[in-house]
Order: sequence, then C-alpha cells, then structure tokens
Amino acid sequence: MSWKLILILCAATIAAAQDADPNKGGTNSSVSGTVRDAGTGTPLPNYNVSTYVGATWINDTILMGRQTKQVKSVTDEQGHYKLSDLLPGSYRIEAASAEDFGTRRQKRITLTGQDLNNLDFAIVVSGKISGKVVDENKEPVPDLAVTLVSKEYYAGVVGYFFKGRAKTNDRGEYTLPRVEAGHPYLVMVDRDVRTLPAHSETPLDPKLRRRIPMRTFYPNVPSKEGAEAIVLRPGENREHVDIEIKKAANHCVDGNVVGPLGAGAMMFGIEPVQPSSGMSSGGGMFSAPPSGMTGPDGKFRICDLAPNTYRFTAADSAPSGQQMPSNFALAQFVISDRDVTNVKVSLSPGLPIEGEMVWDGTPPDSRDTPKISLSLVPVGRSGWNGERPSARSDVPGTFSFPNLASADYAVRTLVTTPGLYVKDVTYAGTSVLYEPLRLGGAIPGAGMRVIVGRDGATVSVRVSDKDGNPVPAMPVLVMPAEVASEAIVQSSLVIGETDQTGQYTSHTLAPGKYFVAAIADPVNATTDSIDRLWRARRQFQAIDLAPGSSLPVTLMPLRLE
Repeated sequence: MSWKLILILCAATIAAAQDADPNKGGTNSSVSGTVRDAGTGTPLPNYNVSTYVGATWINDTILMGRQTKQVKSVTDEQGHYKLSDLLPGSYRIEAASAEDFGTRRQKRITLTGQDLNNLDFAIVVSGKISGKVVDENKEPVPDLAVTLVSKEYYAGVVGYFFKGRAKTNDRGEYTLPRVEAGHPYLVMVDRDVRTLPAHSETPLDPKLRRRIPMRTFYPNVPSKEGAEAIVLRPGENREHVDIEIKKAANHCVDGNVVGPLGAGAMMFGIEPVQPSSGMSSGGGMFSAPPSGMTGPDGKFRICDLAPNTYRFTAADSAPSGQQMPSNFALAQFVISDRDVTNVKVSLSPGLPIEGEMVWDGTPPDSRDTPKISLSLVPVGRSGWNGERPSARSDVPGTFSFPNLASADYAVRTLVTTPGLYVKDVTYAGTSVLYEPLRLGGAIPGAGMRVIVGRDGATVSVRVSDKDGNPVPAMPVLVMPAEVASEAIVQSSLVIGETDQTGQYTSHTLAPGKYFVAAIADPVNATTDSIDRLWRARRQFQAIDLAPGSSLPVTLMPLRLE
C-alpha cells in the first residue's frame, strides 16, 4: 500500500491491549524470507526488515508501551532476512530500504508458535525524474526549486500537496529521487526563496520593474490545472522532463501588522495557497514559507509576486518555554494585475475551544473509564511550530484547545478500548468527523462534542482464489455505504490487508451498511484512485453490520472495471 504509517508513541497505559504481549507465555517463532525487486526479481540487499513486539495497531497508528521493542534484520547480498524470538500474536512486518526512505512494503502476519518461512517481499522500487530548467532564451536557470506535486483527497477536501523537492544546479539540471511508481505526479518549478526583507527595494513604478519567474508546471504551463501528470514504471529513471520557466509581471503587497499592544517587529510569511506543504494522506511534506520580520513599526512591503492567491501569516514571539506564538493571524489576498496596498493585519490570541466526550445513549455500567485521544492537524499548510494540539479525555469527560488559529483543521481520533468507536465529532452542531473543522467563521462560545458508541462491530474477511486457496497480502477495503462524495470516501475508507492465511479482521466499526472488497489494484489517496473506487463501489459486496456483531465475509480478489 502507498499510504504511509503514522507512528504515535504513547504511554504504557494507552496500550491496554497488545498484539504480542511479552509477558504472556508461548512458543517463540521466527520469520524469514527474501526481499526482491518486483519488476526484475533481483534480490535487494541492505533492506531493513523489522517489526514491533508488545505493540498495538489501530488502523495505521501504532501504540507502544514501556515493554515494546523492535526486532530488526538487514537483508544480505541474496536479499535474505530473518526475524527471531517472536511471541504468538499478530504483527506487521515492514521491509524498507536503508538508503531510500520512500521504498517500503508492509505485510500482516499471525504467529501461532511455528516458524514462518518464505515470507517474501516484492518491492515496487521507486524511480527518478530528471530534466533541465531553462528561460525564454533557452538558457539554464540555476537555484530553482523543483517540486513533486500530488493531487489528493485529504480530510474531506481535495488539494495539491508537495511530495518531494530538488534544486537546479548551475547548468539548470535537477533530479527528483524516490518517486513512487504508479502514482501520478505534477512537476512544478518555482523560485527558491527563504528569507524576505521587511521592505523590498523593487521600484514603486510597475513600469520600471523587471519581470519575474513564476510557478511553472510541466510541460511549460503556468497553472496546475493545465499540467500533465507523470506516472513512472517501477525503477524507471524518466529523463528529459525539461521545463521552460515562464515569467510574469512583478507585483507587490504592502501594509502593516498590528499586535494587541500596537505596532512592533513581527514575524511574517507569505506563500501561494496551492500547492502547499503540510499534512496529507501520504504523510505530508513540511517546509517553512518565505519569511522575515517587519520593521519596528510593523510595516512591510513584499515584492516579486506573480499573479496568484497568497496566504499571509504573521505572529509575535512565542512565550518562554512554548513553541506556539501568543498572538497570530492568517490572511489571504489575490494578486491579479496590480499591487495590493494598505493591507492591515491584526494579530489576536488564539481561539479557545471547549469540548466534551459523551456516550451515545445510556452510559455503560462499568468501573472502567475509557479514554479517547483527539488531535487537530492544520489543513493545507505546514502550521506554526507546536501547532498540532491534542487532548486525551475520559468518557464522559471534558477537554479544551486554548490556542487555535482561525483556519481549517483535520480532526483525528483514537480509541483503544475494544467495542468502542467514535460515532461522530461535531462543532457548533455540524459534523467534522470526516470534513475539516473550519474556524475561519468561528461562532463565539461554540464547542466540540465527541460522541462515543459502545455497540461497535467488526468484519472478519477471508480472501481466497477461484480454487479456494487463501490469498495473502491482499488489500481489503471497507467503505461506508452512505457517503456523500469521493472526498468523504477517502476520509472514511478503512484499508487493511490479509495475513499469510488470507484473513483480515477490521478494527471496531460503527454498525451499519458497508461495501467491502479485496482489491488487486493499487489504491491511494489521489483523486484518480479514489474517483475510480467511487465509481466501482457497486461491484463490492454489500454488508450490514449489526450492533456488537462480528460478521464473517468471504471474498475473491477484484479487478476494478
């Protein structure tokens, strides 16, 4: 699968149940096999093959306690590996290149006290994209940023996300390494600017200004909508992806930043709204926008801006011992054919939100008090240092986020108690479980409400071929039947994989109607992939999960039409 794993380190008290408990008895086992190139069959040496003992997986989140340990092996020249001393239980075994962080593969297995041999990995080796960037006179342009861009669904919206970065050399040449095969990417060229002066020396008269390089997408177009996607074969080195960078009129924006105590030197940053760095379904790429400090009067003048929609951020200094600033602001403006002048940006303290965890229906009669973890992730931007607030609360219980920007956040929840699930998360009465929490028009006093169900169900899938033989390492998709759009499909989709016996059991799901399928085709968060799933969902097997049930389902691998 191409979706990256999110690794969360938690206290031992969170890991209430573990896939393999080192305190339990049982016969230890070993797992061995070979790692090979999926395209050529060539053995792959120097691959790290590893797993965790004493850990619990919730979807693609791992919970680790004090006794969790990693068991690791490195493949030899023949691609062989061996993991020893594994207790009975469920594991996820990962093979990852020690030299290429983008090339990895994971398998789920279940050990019952016997050695598992021939657990082989066929790695779809990533490729490279290389080319040359020239100007309108066909002269090479050095020191430009060349970025991989992926159009994906994330948190209920569609966006363009950075996935890789390179820089042109003095001959205008670049190479983008670790390009995932089979994934459609755009290639974008832009100026590589990190630091901005408070007051640009660009002439006030637009007629005296030089034209400036603008964001240009392969093949030589100024907009992402007109760009051509590039899809590599496994291990392919795509050469001659050459781009002639376009130029645009040079525009400026000026104004001043005012804090709660008046004008002063403030931090600021500016970047186009899309594409952008930040969290995405594939893990995300994070980089700071071009930034600087205003003058002591809070004034700024930023130039060398091509027509686009820009996000302007401003903040004061973070208090001692904290990463987040005390006061900040986010603003957007559009540059079309003229300068933007007299922009006033007012800093203000972050928005506080109070929330509560509640039961759906009658509370259970139990001495145990479960806890739910909740986190917020900025959508469409990298965010300030420390801007990924999280809370953990009893059910029932309360929580708070005291310092949030007026922006969009993705809501992430984590439940570790068997049988429980998050039925809904609301803000000001509107569901934000699968869509962004939008604070741009925040309602004063509005709160969050996390509704926890205790009648959850699971689906236990067996995948077999036409002869009835189990199919291992087969992706299994569980899709809610009643979803409104492709974007919500991506947010709510559950993706698992069968173990070596062809079995897969989901985590706790809300009762209701679902589509389930074993998909032989690659699945990722790109709009092409999710749109294809959306159109093909009627090919899937329809199921109805009753409250508290564990439904067995038998599937055969499906190729999408």
